[in-house]
Amino acid sequence: MVCLASVYGKWVVMEDKTWNFEVDKGKGGRMFYLRDGCTHEELLTMVQADYMLDMEPERVELSYPLPDVMLHQMPSDFPPMYITNDGQVHSLIETCKTHVLRLCISVGNKDKGQQRDEDNYVDEDNYVDEDEYEEEEELSDVNWDANSDEEVEEEYDDAGDDDYVDEDFAGKKAEDTDADYSEYGKVQDEDDWEKKRFEERLRRGDLNGHGVGFDGSGDISVGQSYVSKNDLISALRVKAVKSRFAFKVSKSTTKLYVAKCFVDGCKWMCRAAIKNEAKRFFVTKYVKVHTCSVVDRARFRKGCTPRYLGQIFVEQFGIIDGIVPRHIASAIRVLLGLKLNYTTSYRALKAAQLFVRGTPEAGYAALPSYLRRVKQSNPGSVTDLVCEANGQFKYCFLSLYASMVGFQYLRRVIVVDGTHLTGKYGGTLLVAAGQDANFQVFPLAFGIVDAENNESWGWFMNKLQQCFSSHHMVIISDRHPSIPNACLNVLPWVTRGICYYHLQGNIVSKSELGAKDLMYLVKGAAYAHTLREYNRCMASIRAAKPALANYLELADPKLWSRVHFPGDRYNIKTSNIAESINSALKRAKGFPIPYLLQFIREKLGVWFAKRREDALSLQTPYSKGVEYLLAIRTHHAETYTVEHIDGWTFNVIGGGGHYIVNLENRSCECGVFQIEKIPCSHAIAASTEANMHISQNVCMTYTKESLYATYARPIYPEPTEDAEEEEDICLPPEVAPTRGRKKKSRYLTWLELSRKRQPKPRKVHKVYSCSLCRVPGHTRPHCVSH
Repeated sequence: MVCLASVYGKWVVMEDKTWNFEVDKGKGGRMFYLRDGCTHEELLTMVQADYMLDMEPERVELSYPLPDVMLHQMPSDFPPMYITNDGQVHSLIETCKTHVLRLCISVGNKDKGQQRDEDNYVDEDNYVDEDEYEEEEELSDVNWDANSDEEVEEEYDDAGDDDYVDEDFAGKKAEDTDADYSEYGKVQDEDDWEKKRFEERLRRGDLNGHGVGFDGSGDISVGQSYVSKNDLISALRVKAVKSRFAFKVSKSTTKLYVAKCFVDGCKWMCRAAIKNEAKRFFVTKYVKVHTCSVVDRARFRKGCTPRYLGQIFVEQFGIIDGIVPRHIASAIRVLLGLKLNYTTSYRALKAAQLFVRGTPEAGYAALPSYLRRVKQSNPGSVTDLVCEANGQFKYCFLSLYASMVGFQYLRRVIVVDGTHLTGKYGGTLLVAAGQDANFQVFPLAFGIVDAENNESWGWFMNKLQQCFSSHHMVIISDRHPSIPNACLNVLPWVTRGICYYHLQGNIVSKSELGAKDLMYLVKGAAYAHTLREYNRCMASIRAAKPALANYLELADPKLWSRVHFPGDRYNIKTSNIAESINSALKRAKGFPIPYLLQFIREKLGVWFAKRREDALSLQTPYSKGVEYLLAIRTHHAETYTVEHIDGWTFNVIGGGGHYIVNLENRSCECGVFQIEKIPCSHAIAASTEANMHISQNVCMTYTKESLYATYARPIYPEPTEDAEEEEDICLPPEVAPTRGRKKKSRYLTWLELSRKRQPKPRKVHKVYSCSLCRVPGHTRPHCVSH
């Protein structure tokens, strides 16, 4: 620590071109004690407080002249040394240890600062090194002093993510073994607003204006009221942290609260008392100016609990999505100079999340009002809330009217699936979705239940049938036993199929089958377009593994085989559609229920708006995905030979065989045309031979008109106030507490792990050559030429 005297004034260039500092005697001098490691921000704060200088619009300039011993070795017009960053402060401290220096303080306007910038002067007063956001330090946290009310932090039951995982949520589909055409119709940058990193947004200034400044002004004023005494104390603590001082309680009763600066003799104080209302405290007197030295305030400065750190972070930045504890520690270190360890940063993050979203209990209480507000802004939406006799939450359902209207223009295939919620009270989110004309995910309905069982799936299917008309429909799902029971009891007229991917996982998990090496044959049987191809694959499976063939037949080929499926399944062979929605909602699975539903509504609103614009911008009669398929198949069709049989029937030679195409019935012996309702390469070749336009053979659900109609109706945000003043009671369900941190992700299966591993190339061994004959393939001891 060094002692440094300071004066206030301005630098003047004399006639002999030397620099002289003219002291303003009215301001007087000050004495500062600088510790080793003092930052530029801390020194600037002490100067600003002691001299009562305003940072805006004036700019405080810190400088000092070099010692005489050094000046003798410099030119006579050598300027003073300006302190603009932490490195210059360190140089000042080290120089003060061997020489006597004087800190010169002056105030320059913006024009003067710009003039210095033109002279290659770099102003780093507000510069933050990007590397600070990458550091993770072992830091410490300090609780409040004993003179103020002690606060004990609770242990949060639901733990957060340790690391932020960047996911391409929109349009992301689980990797499939056959083309689902999702990559062709994927909208690029659909969710770019979610992919921004906290550090990038902070450095670009995207977060400016979302919260109050950290100068401590305007937080507390005379006449301001607080609901309770605890709220008043919380506001004072946040104020103390922002302004970097400590306060002590001078008087505290049920009707009066007086707080003063911890430094004796300082005039800062806050007095609040109860006036007309029973518990509300009003600020009757507030002196915001400190008369003590900033050095004394810094000496008594205390830390704070994670609760207030989280509140300060939210007030300043206004975001918590995508934030991890490392971001909290870096931001608090830069903004407040407090050093936090990982545990404190993690608890501050959880406190920030509670500060923004509230507690799960408050979420259940606000759920009835939220559902009513969603229905007010989107009339025609289907919502339902089921509670037990004692008011505890049981089921919740939401289907927006825009989704219900848009589903009328899709292929009649629905994929249903369930995923676990990771909040305090758990639960399961049920999802029903389809696929639009551009092979993109189209969410239809969402349900929140306690678990996947016969009762919950039956209730969900009963509400789901209100979202579409009751004619032919196909439902694809995994092999959960409650789903076929619900379809049989509630929707007996639908055709049900199972996901091939889940069937494949079940086969691999059964070690007694030993069928890992035969999965290509199982896939060939499931994806076969013709009965001949299916029988060929099943015959090969039966010859190699009779137990596997028996297992597949017991699983009912009508459910998993495309050629035996009795309905129109199109290109949808797996439940990847619903799995993609589950992946997109992964970040919100731990939110309180209203915030989870709000997250879903916001995401659907972004999807609808983006895809509506894309549909309007199409210059082709069909979606991008269909146009891509037609372009590829037209390229192959040009090489085929076509024989005219009659007016509608053609024999197409090419593509590995002879295929009979009937344009009147829209069928081809390859099976692709009648299954996908998109002309195959053989049908395109036949249409060209018949001088028939290809568009006459494409299903109307793939046109750009259908795509636009799917997203034509907008999704409106819910109003802030509920028009109906109904006091419905919704309490949290009874859930037995579990030990340890809650899991955010499930365990990956063998198939998922194998697909995540990147294929490694085989090691290429070095080819040695003989040192005598220089011929590769052998070495000197085995050389035969000598």
